[in-house]
Amino acid sequence: MFRKLSAFFRLYRADVFLLSFLAFFAGRLLGKDDFSWLFLIQALFVSLFPYNFVYTLNSITDVVEDSANKPWRPLPSGAVSRHDAVKWLVFLAIGSIAGSVVLFQGLEKLLIFLVLLFGVAYSLPPLMLKKRGLAACFVTGIGISYPMIIAGGTDFLPCSLSLLLHVLGVTALKDLSDREGDILAGRKNSRNIKKTCIISTVFMLLSVAGFLISPQKIAVMLPVSSLLLLFFSFFFVKKDFEEKIYGRIILITGITAVAAVTVLKIAF
Repeated sequence: MFRKLSAFFRLYRADVFLLSFLAFFAGRLLGKDDFSWLFLIQALFVSLFPYNFVYTLNSITDVVEDSANKPWRPLPSGAVSRHDAVKWLVFLAIGSIAGSVVLFQGLEKLLIFLVLLFGVAYSLPPLMLKKRGLAACFVTGIGISYPMIIAGGTDFLPCSLSLLLHVLGVTALKDLSDREGDILAGRKNSRNIKKTCIISTVFMLLSVAGFLISPQKIAVMLPVSSLLLLFFSFFFVKKDFEEKIYGRIILITGITAVAAVTVLKIAF
């Protein structure tokens, strides 16, 4: 039973769980300027249900790509059947709707529902945004920064938009490790390493500027730490750069996000 449940959760992605949880919790904690256990429950709910639904749906529709890029994932490896994955997806959809009704009110409830609609638009026809090149990168970036927009409200919009720019810089690097599967699935993926790193650097530099003019200047740690890691890896750690740079930057983003929130709470 535990092994089966673990396989279902592996349809999701640990990095998205971490980033969506941190984005929502940080926005709520800093926006309300007080800790509440409800904030923690809301952050866990958003990460475990609506975002889990989005990425589980994407896993179901991405079997061809994953069979080339990540054959160890639950569906390509046979750890979870497509039929069981669809049943799990229905459970997540019902849980997302029910939890949104119970835990959120007003506009926030609507914004949580929109997460599910964005997931459908990303993975299923007629829009199928994941096959639209830069649009897919942009939608992914919005998706990861979206929890802070929901939780932080208008007071944290400058910080939320700066986070969006940072995430766009990070997600631009993901295609480097997904080229073979994208070709099999009929997606365009012609970016070379140098061009992709330039695109990523531009977004991160814009993020630096955004954080510096926002009230939460300490959050500039996120793009700065990622830029340092990107430059160091590109010039000095050539081995497995394409395969590992995205995961490494996700990790450093999570660490610096926790550090930034801690400093903000201690200082203010």
